[in-house]
Amino acid sequence: MSTLLNILKWPLRIIILFGYIFVPICHGGVIVFDRVTSLRTPVYLKVLTKGRFFSQGGKLVEIYVNDKKLKRILTGGDGYGYLKYTPQHLGMIRIAAMSNGDREIGILLVVDKNDKVILIEVESGFKESLFSDTVKADSRKAVEILSKTYKIIYLNRYFGAGLSKKWLENEKFPESATLKWQGSQMLKAMKNKDIQLHAIIGSADLISAATKYIENRYSFEDTKNGQKVKDWQEVLKLLQEDPEKAESKPADN
Repeated sequence: MSTLLNILKWPLRIIILFGYIFVPICHGGVIVFDRVTSLRTPVYLKVLTKGRFFSQGGKLVEIYVNDKKLKRILTGGDGYGYLKYTPQHLGMIRIAAMSNGDREIGILLVVDKNDKVILIEVESGFKESLFSDTVKADSRKAVEILSKTYKIIYLNRYFGAGLSKKWLENEKFPESATLKWQGSQMLKAMKNKDIQLHAIIGSADLISAATKYIENRYSFEDTKNGQKVKDWQEVLKLLQEDPEKAESKPADN
C-alpha cells in the first residue's frame, strides 16, 4: 500500500494544484514574467499576450515600473515582447503590463552584488506541504527566517510560474521572484550578473546541475551531488550555522 501511495503522490499533487489554481489563471490577456538582476545591470523585461488558451502576437502592451509608465511595446508573432531596462534601485520592483484592458503584475528582483541568494525549487522543496499543514507551516517559517538574511528566489519546473506564484501567495510564503528553471546555463547567466548564489534546495537532479556554480546544495532526496536533509529545520540550521552569516547583509524580500 505504501508503495502505491508513493507512486500516486505526484499525480495527486498535480491534480490538487490544477484544481486549486486553474480557474483563476485560465483566461486571456497578458502575462508578466518575473526577472532577477543586480543593481544597474540591464535586464530584458518579458511579457506574453495570449488568448484563452494560446498565445496571440501583434498586441500592444504598456509597461509600468512601480506604477510609472515606461513604454509601449508590440509583441511578436509568438506573443512575446521584450523591453530592456536598467534598474537604479535595490529591492522588489513591480512590473505591470496592460493590454486590451487586461493588467498583470510581475516582480523584478534587484539585488546588491554583496547580497547572498538562496534558490528554492517549489515542486521539490515544498512537495510535502500539499498534504501536511504542519510541514507547510514549518517550511514557511524556515523560509521567512532565511529571507531576513538572504535573498530568496523560487524556481519552478513543471507547474509553471503562474501556478507556483499563486500557490506561494495563497499559502503566505515570503514574496519574491519565481523563475522557470532553465538548467545550469541559467545559473551561469546569474553569475555573469554578479549575483551571489549561496545555496540551492531542490530535487537531486536539479542540484546536480548546480555543482559548478553553487557550493551549498541540499535535497530531500538521495543525492550524490549535495547533502540530503530530513526537513526544513535541518536546512535552516545548516544555513544559520554558516560562518559567513555574520557578514551577510540583511535582506528585505
